[in-house]
Amino acid sequence: MGPIEFAGQVPLLSTLEVELVLAAAVVVVVALAMLWLVVRHQLLLRRRGVFVCAFRTLGGARAGRWMLGVAQYASGTFRWYRPIKPLMSPSIILRRGGMEMIEHHRPTGSDGVPFIASQVVVTLRTPLPGRISRCQLAVDPGVLTGLMSWLEAGPPGGLDYVSAAHH
Repeated sequence: MGPIEFAGQVPLLSTLEVELVLAAAVVVVVALAMLWLVVRHQLLLRRRGVFVCAFRTLGGARAGRWMLGVAQYASGTFRWYRPIKPLMSPSIILRRGGMEMIEHHRPTGSDGVPFIASQVVVTLRTPLPGRISRCQLAVDPGVLTGLMSWLEAGPPGGLDYVSAAHH
C-alpha cells in the first residue's frame, strides 16, 4: 500500500503502519495491565496475615460459585481480594462483630470445591442482610485454626463472636 494523500500532502505513516502502531499500543497496554495484576498480587501476599482463600455466598436460592482469591484479617474485619481486580481495595469486607461460624468440614461432592482437596470448607453467618448473610470459605486446615482464634478474639462482652455450639 502506498501513502495516502491529503490535499496534496503525504502523511508520515501509511495505513499499514498506522495499524501496526495501534496493534503495538494495544499489546503494550495489555502487557502493562497484566504486569500490574502480578505486582498487585505480590503486594497483597506480602501483607501480614494474608492467605489463599476461596469464597462463595449462600444467601440466594442456590449457592454462588466459588471464587479463588486472597484474604486477610485486619482490625476486626475479614477482607477478601479478587485476583483480577486492578484496585488494591478488597472486594468483600465482613466485620467480625456478629459473625458466627456455623460449621466446618472437609469438602464433599455437594460442595463443588474446584480447588485443593486438602482444604476445609467453613460456613459463616454474618450480620449482613441479603446475599452475604451466609457464606463459605475454602481454606487450608491451618488457616481454619487462625480463623477460629480471630473470631473468638473479639473484645469481652462484645457482639464479636457467638459460636453456634454455645447457644
